[in-house]
Amino acid sequence: MAEILTTKLKNDTTRMFYQDILDNEFYFAVSSIATEELSRINAVNSLSSKNEFKENILFGKRVINSDVKFMIKYYPWQKDELYTQYDDKADLENSNFYSVVGPTNNDSGDYRVYKCLSNNNGANSTVPPNYNPTTSNQIYTMPDGYTWKYMYYLTEQQFEAYNAVGYVPLIGTFDINPDPAADANNVITGSEVSSIYVENYVDNNGYPFVNLGIVRTVNNDNTLTVSSSELSDVANYYSGMTIYCITPQNISYIYVIDTYVYDLGTELATVKVIGDPKTDGVVNGSSCKILPTVEIKGDGEGAKAVPRIVAGKITSVEVINSGKNYNNITVTVIDPTFDFDPDDPITIDVRASLRPILSPLGRHNFDLIDELHCRHILLYGYITESDNNKIGKTNTYSVVGVIKNPTFTPDPITANTASPEIFDNRISIVTDDYTKLAKNTIVTQRDVNNDILFSGKIHDIKASANTIYISEYMGPQTNIANNDISLDLTKDLVNETGQRIQINTPVANNVIESRYTQRSGTVYFMEDFFPLERAETSREEYKLVLEF
Repeated sequence: MAEILTTKLKNDTTRMFYQDILDNEFYFAVSSIATEELSRINAVNSLSSKNEFKENILFGKRVINSDVKFMIKYYPWQKDELYTQYDDKADLENSNFYSVVGPTNNDSGDYRVYKCLSNNNGANSTVPPNYNPTTSNQIYTMPDGYTWKYMYYLTEQQFEAYNAVGYVPLIGTFDINPDPAADANNVITGSEVSSIYVENYVDNNGYPFVNLGIVRTVNNDNTLTVSSSELSDVANYYSGMTIYCITPQNISYIYVIDTYVYDLGTELATVKVIGDPKTDGVVNGSSCKILPTVEIKGDGEGAKAVPRIVAGKITSVEVINSGKNYNNITVTVIDPTFDFDPDDPITIDVRASLRPILSPLGRHNFDLIDELHCRHILLYGYITESDNNKIGKTNTYSVVGVIKNPTFTPDPITANTASPEIFDNRISIVTDDYTKLAKNTIVTQRDVNNDILFSGKIHDIKASANTIYISEYMGPQTNIANNDISLDLTKDLVNETGQRIQINTPVANNVIESRYTQRSGTVYFMEDFFPLERAETSREEYKLVLEF
């Protein structure tokens, strides 16, 4: 018994998390749980580990909405690679049914994403699709037999900024809760015909056809005067078949033939069709083919197709009009009246077996998130030079994580209540006794019983400003009233040798506490590693790809 967790569920879960990010505030935060070069403390999915992470935060950078991206797997186009063709009966998850054509393989100087609609019956791709803005349907059939549908593009800057190992971003504006019925004038209830596959393209045989014809005149009585050296002189030989006309402007029209008469004297045929070619726009000099009729039946409307024939075999089917709103569909080739009798045991005629393939709901490129099986989200953050001047430029950190909705006190200078773009979680203290301290040593405050009231680590010392920076100060001590830390501004600090460090006066002007409300926020992600050293020139880039 099969149990299927559908891609749609994963897509919608991804959408919901994306919306959650837009509706809330998320921060990358770094923590200094381990500080020694070869030490590493493993992050664990436990309450204790998450609390430890928050209690040792050094700084945080807000994730801005424009740096949150839907991500898909990166399948770069490569010569002689076999790509999976789109098929409505196949589970395409984790398959290379699309490719990314980069600047080295296209003329547009960017990264273009194309979906594979046909892989030429399982052949390798040797020619990349190349974007042409004049291609109306943005479907490209290449010399190697592949057919590709253009989806979207990435600039080189977007690719470099947001690509992560094995993933590239979707670019565009996305409806988080798409409703196919939202447009009352164009309600989408099904799919288009993506392609029609010839299941026995090798074995079918015997179909009559005219490959090279010219429309000499377009008449007012729904008839066409046609010339070709391939025409039959048998009356109504092509009745029930299809005439496929292509104007000099490359506009195509198809009509079912009603009657057919060939004049041996003029070597011209009069073809009466079901329809009105003159009104439609067929003109004198249009090229034409006469082909077996492809009959499409289903709950949608508008789809039209013609076969491509080589030596009497239908090798493929060209979809002229994709139609719309199909959910259930059958496609057959109507038997020609003359010279085709596959039921006769002594002939070599064989009917072609066709299988229609429907597009994703609506059409190709209607909903990239669903269509490209997007179930990954990128959270991106970057520490700029300006950011680096607002946080600790030295020492190490050993864990990076993501926190949702941390809270902050108002800015002490401007009283601005908006959450900061970046925050330094260290306590800054101006003291002329800074020379009594060393980096990575412990300072404390104690009561008369020598019990520790406050404890923290000297993260950095800025001698030019007589300033020390304290980290890792959240412990089991009781917080001061109306505060979220236990630092008592009325008491001296004490170093590891017992020396006292006095805060310069006025004390209130010489202590800067973090705006971050300690232990606030929900931890969504943590990753531990051996401690990384920060420096004046540090410019960290954070790329977190989450899978749903």
